[in-house]
Amino acid sequence: MGSGTIYKRGNSWCVGFVVNGRRVRETVGPNKKIAERVLSLRMTQVLENRYFPPNRQLGRMPFKDFAQMYLEREGALLKSIRTERNRVLAWAREFGNRPLGQITRTEIEAWRREKMARCRPATINRDLSRLRRMFSLAVEWELLEESPMAGIRFLRENNARTRYLSLEECQRLIASCIAPHIRALVTVALHSGMRLGEILDLHWYDLDFASGFILVRDSKNGESRHVPMDATLFALFRAYPRRPGTDLVFSSRCGGRIVDVRTGFQNACKRAELTDLHFHDLRHTFASQFVMAGGDLYILKEILGHKSLAMTTRYSHLSPTYKIKAIDRMNTLWAGAQPQISTSEMLLDDSSVTAASQATYQDRSQPLTPATDAALSI
Repeated sequence: MGSGTIYKRGNSWCVGFVVNGRRVRETVGPNKKIAERVLSLRMTQVLENRYFPPNRQLGRMPFKDFAQMYLEREGALLKSIRTERNRVLAWAREFGNRPLGQITRTEIEAWRREKMARCRPATINRDLSRLRRMFSLAVEWELLEESPMAGIRFLRENNARTRYLSLEECQRLIASCIAPHIRALVTVALHSGMRLGEILDLHWYDLDFASGFILVRDSKNGESRHVPMDATLFALFRAYPRRPGTDLVFSSRCGGRIVDVRTGFQNACKRAELTDLHFHDLRHTFASQFVMAGGDLYILKEILGHKSLAMTTRYSHLSPTYKIKAIDRMNTLWAGAQPQISTSEMLLDDSSVTAASQATYQDRSQPLTPATDAALSI
């Protein structure tokens, strides 16, 4: 037995009906009456057991086999091959040998609800995004009639976390790193703002000691960028031992890419008595200290590799003079031949401004001194 409906998609009328528990959809054309007649014909065929799907194998491929096909065809095109490959394999473990056509939207939504209790929304969304791409290609490759991801909404993400360390806490953390490679990785992150994956992917030929820049070839936004080396990083890389047989700056004992730094990093955090700290927070620390030292947000954007300034402006509140300096640029722009007094001077001369509010507007940030730099050195 079966039941069916007609509906309009774009400029075309479609018929949908269920046969043997399987949903079938068919595009008819712009004429509604013809669509009604086609639906009546299909329902008769279903009732008389005379309806045969155009492709009897549609949706029958085991998900594990499809996942392997997906990696073979698309693996080389993935942005972060290792991370995305792990996501694909995780979905293969989730669905196993079940046919593609048996996986439903309901169970994907149930998976999402279960993950929400222990995973961040961003993590769940990245996993769902990979699954959506897989099912879309399954439809494109004529392995599946319709993706079960249709209509599934992603979770709202909160990317406002800006946990950062003081210089004293940075010093404690570095001193608490026992393993030399963990200490080096932490130092590079604090002095460059690079992501952990970018640091672990560094090769010796990416370090240009002549110009004093680090080349990040494969960044998150898909574009390469140059990160300046300060004196601490310059000395660290010059002194860091090279492992024979590999061009990686930081490598495992067998010369491959380091896979896990979480255990060593978390142990160092415990010894330093730092709670709720992730390795990515070291990137926030670099950015925050850069801004508090009077650094320009546009330069910070280029160093961090943000595609838009909106991501960088989350640090602007750490510099009380940032907006005032922007106004001073406008003063200069419109000054012409007449000298203009700066906004800071006007605020200081205004008798209505209290001592406390003056302190708010004064530029108290100081450039990093050798002593400050030494506080972060290994």
